[in-house]
Amino acid sequence: MLPNLALQLTPNQLLYQQKRYRGKINIKKPKIYFKKRVLNDLLTPFFVNPNKGKTLEQFCIESQEVQAEKQLGPYDQIIAREVRNWFDNSKMIGCLHVNSMKQLDVFDVQVALFRENMHYKYYGPHIINHVIKNSHYNALAPLVSKYTSFVFSPEINTITLQKIIKKSKKMFIMGGVLEGQILNYDDFLKYGEMDIITAQLGLVQTLQNAGGLNLNRQLTHHQTTLVTRLEQIGTNETTSNDKK
Repeated sequence: MLPNLALQLTPNQLLYQQKRYRGKINIKKPKIYFKKRVLNDLLTPFFVNPNKGKTLEQFCIESQEVQAEKQLGPYDQIIAREVRNWFDNSKMIGCLHVNSMKQLDVFDVQVALFRENMHYKYYGPHIINHVIKNSHYNALAPLVSKYTSFVFSPEINTITLQKIIKKSKKMFIMGGVLEGQILNYDDFLKYGEMDIITAQLGLVQTLQNAGGLNLNRQLTHHQTTLVTRLEQIGTNETTSNDKK
């Protein structure tokens, strides 16, 4: 009995020891088993390089080859005549870069421009390039792309145009044409805001303040002196003849 009681009174003691796992697990690139690796290698797509074996001279020759110009169809020719009519009969032409946006937002911009007697138009790049080719609008060619739109107006009103375009966060003015002169963004806004009559008055006032009246007197001094002397000589001769 005593040995059994001694065994029952002694508590069960558990021995445990903490160990740290020092290996790092790469979650993005886990270890792949051999079968899965073979399957991935077999299913990996491959593409044939079309320029393999070509020399640098061949690349230069191919880059110099001019592609045949695409001829406009009957419908495109009608649209091209309409575009040329817009270019020739508009005093202000705004060139816009339009990012991807909903057509409903574009319609809102069209309505706002139409209320100010401006017309928002978009045409294909091949039609625009055909219209401006060999004309004084040819300088607009680098700006023409599938993201380019135009605003035509019979009046010069760049201030209102800038306000409307600024409300749309995905449209930007790149430049334009004012009375047949192609201008960049800064000059387009600068000369569009300028009033010719006010500028002329300012120029006259500046010349007057800079001594323009004094310069005029100096230039005409000898002429007026000569005229007065001739008048005096003429009057003296007539009086002497009358006395005789």
